[in-house]
Amino acid sequence: MSEDFDDLYGSNFLAATDLKKSITTVIEQVEQQDFARQGERKKMKAVLHLRGIKKPVIVNKTNALTLAAAFGKDFDGWIDQHVTIKAEPTTFAGKPTKGIRLYSANGEDAPTLKGPKSKKTSSNEDLNDEIDI
Repeated sequence: MSEDFDDLYGSNFLAATDLKKSITTVIEQVEQQDFARQGERKKMKAVLHLRGIKKPVIVNKTNALTLAAAFGKDFDGWIDQHVTIKAEPTTFAGKPTKGIRLYSANGEDAPTLKGPKSKKTSSNEDLNDEIDI
């Protein structure tokens, strides 16, 4: 069978298990999505679309606070910003697990995804390699 297990049963969103190493990339779009289950009240979260990464990232409160401290509370200010994505130990429902952590990439030494330069960035980094995650 040509399809990978994760392609059939994995999430539509980036998960810590998708990351093999830390990655630095650029935020291309921020949207808000409702993640409430049927019958529940709205549960809105920011979702990031990142250069070179197929799956978008759901921004939890911890990551939202980290990015807001770096880029401000206006989501429009996050677009074209460099971020580093890491899989780090955390807890969920009282159990240890790995979670995604997002950081401003200022001064980070994480591997950089390459892609077309955006007009707002002044970095000398050439971002143009796409990865399959």
